[in-house]
Amino acid sequence: MGKNHDLVVTVKRIKKMKNMVLYIALCIVLISSLTVYSATIHRGTSFFYKEIVWIGLGVVTYFTFSFIDYRVYGKYYKIIYLINVIFLLLVFVIGDKRLGAQRWIDLGFITIQPSEFSKLFIVLTFSEVLATKFNSKFSGLKNIMATSLHIIPIFLLIAAQPDLGTSLVIIFLYLVLVFMNGIDWKTIILLAIAGISMAPIGYFFLLKDYQKERVLTFLNPEADLLGSGWNVTQSMIAVGSGGIFGKGFLQGTQSKLRFLPESHTDFIAAVFLEERGLIGGCVLLVLYILLLWGIMRIGDKSDGYGKLICYGISAIFFFHIVINIGMVTGIMPVTGLPLLLMSYGGTSFLFAFAMLGIVQSINVYRE
Repeated sequence: MGKNHDLVVTVKRIKKMKNMVLYIALCIVLISSLTVYSATIHRGTSFFYKEIVWIGLGVVTYFTFSFIDYRVYGKYYKIIYLINVIFLLLVFVIGDKRLGAQRWIDLGFITIQPSEFSKLFIVLTFSEVLATKFNSKFSGLKNIMATSLHIIPIFLLIAAQPDLGTSLVIIFLYLVLVFMNGIDWKTIILLAIAGISMAPIGYFFLLKDYQKERVLTFLNPEADLLGSGWNVTQSMIAVGSGGIFGKGFLQGTQSKLRFLPESHTDFIAAVFLEERGLIGGCVLLVLYILLLWGIMRIGDKSDGYGKLICYGISAIFFFHIVINIGMVTGIMPVTGLPLLLMSYGGTSFLFAFAMLGIVQSINVYRE
């Protein structure tokens, strides 16, 4: 009787699944695989085949998280928070140092970046704190200080790696989640004043020299065209040369002639826009908008905890999209944030599909 009941429940949950979010994500990763192929074909096909493997593992990750009741994350949020801190501390002990930053842990068969998953952990834990302790009211300096204590340790550990992009995501998540939880205008003004007053302190005392250089390069990329301004300048050339309809698949020159560094990772959008032009860029943007809309729509039908998780996950996607697209078009500083579901990389693929799987779990398990 018990087995039959479990089978009936499982079938009902499968019927309740709405995979629109997954279908949209797969459309984006299909575009990604073709763009990675084009950006790396001059080096062989290994990146393309690895990308296919990561997509497959990502789909498995999606369905795995889909059948884990999302409410369990709230129940064990303190343990998840502790795991988050431990992983970030491990980076400083056994992490690999690359390009002046220590962000990665090499496990042999895969290299992971704990700060990527840290964003998801923050969404899961901070959403629980807001849903249970601040669900009726969030206002005043006292509540700002109390909730900041949940965020500050994670922010400082990530900033120390250093990882400017992810640090900014953590701040953005805090703002989005407290806003969606409910906040009065007086507290919003207090947060704005605090943010403005902390900006100079952050620039002069928290940013490393190369990060300051990125900000200055953003303001004036022509000042050092062959040095710090090279990446963004070549990216802007690639995007501009694509025109309305693009040069066509495999016809991009900036990546083929190796003018554009990191063409399959941070600057993959530049490769895509060069080959597909403004029309292709609009199609990709519409897909991302539909993805965000699908995630938030599921959140709106859920309980307080599920809603905050969905809006937190959509905030992560939104921030990555805006910063990465802004970076390759020269209207945002270079931060190293990947374009989720587009940029090549095992950690970012698993991270993105894990988030989408949790969104599906909220759709399946919500009351």
